[in-house]
Amino acid sequence: MNYKEDKFKLITKIKLFILESEKMLENIPRYDFYNRDRFREDITEVLHLVYLANNIDNKLIYQQDILARLSMIDFYLERAYNFKYISEKQLYKYSYKLEEIIKMTKGWMNSNG
Repeated sequence: MNYKEDKFKLITKIKLFILESEKMLENIPRYDFYNRDRFREDITEVLHLVYLANNIDNKLIYQQDILARLSMIDFYLERAYNFKYISEKQLYKYSYKLEEIIKMTKGWMNSNG
């Protein structure tokens, strides 16, 4: 982790969320690999988009894509709970962390003008 990333707390939160969610994804059965892989793909794409948006002037399009993908991740969490892949306690834990990331993203969007 370089100094610039350390100052940008959103990247740190997303990385922690990715690492912690890997444990949860292990509970999803093989026959539901599509949704498991979509979750993994979307959350890593969020990190990628944050890196991209952080290095250009016109960030809004990337930030809107980030929010859309975060909404999909919220759906994947809800689905994992409905199919009993995660407990209610885990749902709240991951949802809380995801909500922090969404709030930070919205704050980042508002700070751009």
